[in-house]
Amino acid sequence: MQPLPMVKPSFGSKPPVPIAIPSNGFIPRPPPTYAHTDQETIDIDRIGPVEDRLMTQTDTEKALRDFINEDFNDGDNDIKPEDTIVDGFRDNIRLLPHQVKSRKWMAERETGKKTGGILADDMGLGKTISTLTRVLEGRPSKKDKADGFAASTLVVCPVSLVSQWESEVKKYTSGLRVIQHHGGNRTNDPYELERAHIVVTSYSVVTSEYGVYLKSTGKDEGKGKGKGKKRNESDSDSDSDSVSIAKRIRAAPKKGNAKDAIFRVKWWRVVLDEAHNIKNRNTKAAIACCALEAKYRWCLTGTPMQNSVEELYSLIKFLRISPLNDWSTFNSAIAKPVKAGKPVRALKRLQVVLQKIMLRRTKTTIINGKPILELPDRLVNVVECEFDAEERAFYNSVEAKVQASLEELQQGDINKAYTSVLVLLLRLRQSCNHPCLISQDYKKDEEAVEPKNASQNENNDDESDELAGMLAGLAITRKPCQVCQKLLTSTNAWKDDVCVDCQEVYLAAQRKLADPNSDLPPHSSKTRKIMEILRESEERGEGEKTIIFSQFTSMLDIIEPFLRKERIKFVRYDGSMNKSARDEALVKINTDAATHVILISFKAGSTGLNLTSCNNVILVDPWWNPALEDQAFDRAHRFGQKRAVNIHKLCVPDSVEERILELQEKKRALAAAALSGDKFKNMRLGIDDLVALFRTDGHDDDED
Repeated sequence: MQPLPMVKPSFGSKPPVPIAIPSNGFIPRPPPTYAHTDQETIDIDRIGPVEDRLMTQTDTEKALRDFINEDFNDGDNDIKPEDTIVDGFRDNIRLLPHQVKSRKWMAERETGKKTGGILADDMGLGKTISTLTRVLEGRPSKKDKADGFAASTLVVCPVSLVSQWESEVKKYTSGLRVIQHHGGNRTNDPYELERAHIVVTSYSVVTSEYGVYLKSTGKDEGKGKGKGKKRNESDSDSDSDSVSIAKRIRAAPKKGNAKDAIFRVKWWRVVLDEAHNIKNRNTKAAIACCALEAKYRWCLTGTPMQNSVEELYSLIKFLRISPLNDWSTFNSAIAKPVKAGKPVRALKRLQVVLQKIMLRRTKTTIINGKPILELPDRLVNVVECEFDAEERAFYNSVEAKVQASLEELQQGDINKAYTSVLVLLLRLRQSCNHPCLISQDYKKDEEAVEPKNASQNENNDDESDELAGMLAGLAITRKPCQVCQKLLTSTNAWKDDVCVDCQEVYLAAQRKLADPNSDLPPHSSKTRKIMEILRESEERGEGEKTIIFSQFTSMLDIIEPFLRKERIKFVRYDGSMNKSARDEALVKINTDAATHVILISFKAGSTGLNLTSCNNVILVDPWWNPALEDQAFDRAHRFGQKRAVNIHKLCVPDSVEERILELQEKKRALAAAALSGDKFKNMRLGIDDLVALFRTDGHDDDED
């Protein structure tokens, strides 16, 4: 390598500072240097006198519910036709009245010391369009660029939404360069990220790159800031020509898979989509997101608070709103009083902050005398799937085995047998779908034992998956019977992890795996009904598309050959598929007129996906959690849907599924009187609820 020429100093200038050239021929991109900016500070005690009386838990929950369901910063707008047009959107795109309000409010929140906020509109109200409006209109000036800010906006979202964000940018805008920063082949060149208008990445990538960044800079969380400051001060004393040369040399990718380019960009704006993913302040994802540096910071979430006020702390910390971004202050001023049953003053304080930093509208909000969003009808039907005689006999035999096992577990401490009870319930539910599922390893469908949505599963990196661990323990240490969960011994074991008592049931299930007279598996009441519904939708005419949801990927396997037999073109979307395969499936169902069905596992596709191309939904197996079920329905029934959405909830009469629907209605009624109408979204079933599902009389003695 030729040595760099020395620059002759002008009169009165400092001597040139030599640049150390690494032996491998490149200069790594240093961490960005940040000028100190004042945080936005809000006086939380400007609330006037309040009567902070002690409340019961019920009254406290009602106060919280009323608080979070309140609209923030909503109201009528004076809207002119030109207000609906955004320079940079495609010609046919116009803002709705509530999005015009978002446009003005978000622009105002990026002025002075205000550096962003929370857009907390209900799911399906077009938060993406509002965000793209701000990206198009809120670009950095020459001075901002001179201060070191890139012109790029970083969008962080669940993995399942990364490609959707890219497609939405291309669908609504023209001229914006968007790139996905995800997967093993993603760049480690920060300059490449800076050349894009929008960079879309996932919470898992941010978490991973932050770990690499900390190691590469020799920092631990909350430490090393002084060292960095000292280095930056030293850089500022360097010769200006030397600094200029360093800036012009591209950062080369590091060897291996260690990448941290996200944390070597001084972002113009960072947007957290589904921002409730950082609600637990102690998770690695929350810590990493709060460490991102940007001029402006935004949280998009339809559920800013689900179970407790503490979940708002992470959002406020990310936004850097003083003084509540300090945990000790938030805890003493907000969290502790609410827990102690004295929420009035705490919620008034929180209201002062949220009135300034949050815009929230619900689907029932009225703007200028009209509902904020008028969607086509959502028609929900519970469809009975009657067993034939053989299926009924099979189900009754499984139920008898399961009931005997449950009674045996109840002889001991039933609370310690929680997972065993869940697996027994799993077997009952599987026998409602198709007999052959009983003969398969339950671990294939362990996500259906206690379902979580896709974003929950993505962000449990440091919240150990207790259920998966217990299931693994069952398989390794206890060796239970795959059907009845009895502990296998040398005297009662038959084969294939099945006990002798379940041999007959197991063999009957095995016979249902294949029909000797057909290349299809034998039909079940569910597969018969699914094909009947699909034929009816085909008869309604062109454009009919259907989402088929099941918690059991093994059930999706069974449905597939029936679709092929009927020559129904379909795609599949589940967690076992890699990201590119899932993305391809979404493109086909949304753009290919010949593709009429998408099979989706709950874990992979119950949240975030936009499937308004589909106007029919078949729920193969009922879920006891109504909030999760509603999220699945919202894949089709959302902003952009032009047709009525027909929802078919399949249920076998006189079975555990009927009892699940009864429990679901009980949960729905309780949720209506609980925190944000969403309290049960992340709560697992209590043992009493579980045991009640096994009662063959269909009645629940628990009046809770």
